[in-house]
Amino acid sequence: MTEGIDPRLARRRREVQEAGARRRLRWTIWLLGVAIVAGLVVAVLQSSWLAVEAITIEGAANADVAGIMYAAGVEEGAAMISIRAGGVEEKLREDAWIAEAKVRVVWPRQVEAIVVEYIPIARVKSGDTWLVASPEGAVVARGQRLVEPYIDIEAPALQPGDTIDDPAINAALEFVAALPVELKTGLVVAGGESDLVARVLGHEVLLGATTDMAQKAVTLAVLLGDGVPLGASINLVSPVRPAVTNPQPEVETSEEVTTQTSGSG
Repeated sequence: MTEGIDPRLARRRREVQEAGARRRLRWTIWLLGVAIVAGLVVAVLQSSWLAVEAITIEGAANADVAGIMYAAGVEEGAAMISIRAGGVEEKLREDAWIAEAKVRVVWPRQVEAIVVEYIPIARVKSGDTWLVASPEGAVVARGQRLVEPYIDIEAPALQPGDTIDDPAINAALEFVAALPVELKTGLVVAGGESDLVARVLGHEVLLGATTDMAQKAVTLAVLLGDGVPLGASINLVSPVRPAVTNPQPEVETSEEVTTQTSGSG
């Protein structure tokens, strides 16, 4: 004989089952709501309402910043949420001309890029071509964009983006960088680590060792500003005690003396 279930137990079982079903329903509705909201957020973020409308670039003179940013996915119409500022900065810094880069995503529709470029200061011979270097020794170009000052010291074979690591060349770059612009026309620096010399506006300048190069440039600018006879040699081995040697007067040759004597007779 099978006894029936106590009505109270049956009622309690139904209540537990119904409560569980309600909890599962609430969780299902909540998860569905979250999914709908998330979908709407993604849709809005990827819509034209939050797409790149303006791209501003500051500091670019030689580097193709716009092209680099385009290759990195920064273009008008791109979803703002897809722009990764740090990744774009890394791409920009791969360009040999760019020393530093900062990219900002400005919501809702703008991307800003600010770059600091290396300054081309001198050309250096490297095999059968030229390197264009910055004061920091960064090679910004090879075989193009030649600038006036010339460092007559053989450099190793380098590519744009490399850094010159030669004490004599780096000292010459420091000297060139510290000179006023008006003294750089036709400027040539040559020699080695212990005997750097320069040709500045027709003056032979003995620079000596690769130390105190900025001070030597300042001293030279002061001397030339005060007035030095054309063709005079300048010794800047010690920049605090410079020496100027006036050009020697030309001596008449015996042939010139004979010609003058014959003419006077």
